[in-house]
Amino acid sequence: MDWTRRKRIALGTARGLVYLHEQCDPKIIHRDVKAANILLDEDFEAVVGDFGLAKLLDHRDTHVTTAVRGTIGHIAPEYLSTGQSSEKTDVFGYGILLLELITGHKALDFGRAANQKGVMLDWVLSFSRLSLFSVSLFYIKLFHVQKYIYSTAYNGG
Repeated sequence: MDWTRRKRIALGTARGLVYLHEQCDPKIIHRDVKAANILLDEDFEAVVGDFGLAKLLDHRDTHVTTAVRGTIGHIAPEYLSTGQSSEKTDVFGYGILLLELITGHKALDFGRAANQKGVMLDWVLSFSRLSLFSVSLFYIKLFHVQKYIYSTAYNGG
């Protein structure tokens, strides 16, 4: 897939997530952001789909506490440890999706050798020598980048 299409998918997904998080009332926490839940039209315009795990959240609330649901390899570490889901956990899934778009590998197939299971997040941690906490902070920063991409895309940038 060429970079123009990958960028279109990334931007469309960011637009969809910002719509769910900022423009819907109540806001919608998807809880399963992954490539299989991003629908593409013939022009590779992305639409966020499959809301089977989604939760509604009042804009005054910061998170919802639930049983952990989602797809292995796309679930944010803080969601696994606390059961608290928010926009930030969706952004973590979006970050994994971006890594899949950039590398061309699936989150769970990344780094797989003969009998070795690989997880993309493990690869990122080993490559960057960052702590899991630092990676979580990275995805929180990515959340702000996502908003920037969205505003740029809709302001003719």
